[in-house]
Amino acid sequence: MYTRELLPSFAGVSSFLRAPWGTARQVRPGAVAVLGAPHDATSSARQGARYGPKAIREASADFVYDLQASETHTLVDIETGKQLRLPTGGKVVDLGDAPLYPLSLARSMASLRNIAAQVVHRGAFLVALGGDAFITYPLLQGVARALGQGAALGYIQVSSQFNLADADAAWGKNWHGATARRLLELDLVKPQNMAFLGVSGYALAEEWELAQAKGMKVVTVEAVGKLGATRAAEEAVAAAGAGCGAIYLSVDIGAVDTGYAPGRGEVVIGGMTPRELLETMRALSKVTTLRAMDMVEVAPTVDPSGRAQRLAAEAVIELISPRALA
Repeated sequence: MYTRELLPSFAGVSSFLRAPWGTARQVRPGAVAVLGAPHDATSSARQGARYGPKAIREASADFVYDLQASETHTLVDIETGKQLRLPTGGKVVDLGDAPLYPLSLARSMASLRNIAAQVVHRGAFLVALGGDAFITYPLLQGVARALGQGAALGYIQVSSQFNLADADAAWGKNWHGATARRLLELDLVKPQNMAFLGVSGYALAEEWELAQAKGMKVVTVEAVGKLGATRAAEEAVAAAGAGCGAIYLSVDIGAVDTGYAPGRGEVVIGGMTPRELLETMRALSKVTTLRAMDMVEVAPTVDPSGRAQRLAAEAVIELISPRALA
């Protein structure tokens, strides 16, 4: 009987964690469903985030190769003793990339919205690989639809920016810098349940004033350094989850200083460290009310080192580990 031998990380199927391919209709309750959203038509910065899903999947192969190479299919965190095991039994399924339409933003948004609704309605945890930050807009709408009318939904955004800008002279209303502003207008998330974690640098005065006036939770990168990433994450969860039965998480790789993760549309000076991001994800992985997440703004075309996509892959793995790799 023929048995496929263990393949090196540069070979084999390029699904996330080399998980089996599937469809939204096939995912089981409790599974982690990975969806690619190769879209950067709403990015005002350097293009390339459309290649993010493929790059993040390929970066995850290095991690899963080590799991497969282990005799016990187990890895141990040498600092914490935490053990991760190879996903089995359909715990992780890769849905491939969503059908997107570069010349029709409305069709692309509808596609992401519908798939997100199907996945969450079936009781699976959605992981969307972007793509620029505006994919959060339709994905959160899909999650809200699946939860049902009247369900209270919280929102955590790990990013150096607020994305609370309004219409841009060049990009119009729908662009990645306006993602949180457009979400606010949908009335699906109350302002006091919106938490911004890792904000740094300068922001438009109107964005800062809106966040303050609406009572949004702001945890700066300086606060992350002083409190520690775990405590900072807990503060964000407390605000986003107050009175809410579900939370949506959006993670922008640009929360991390560009010196550590060059593959991002905009240059970020003074952002989080990779260790702080991974610690944040470990803290958030314990939040049982999380129903979906996205990892956005990974632009591998401006990062020949591959650091941004590898960090993005490891951040996602940390977040889903209790659900899929325990």
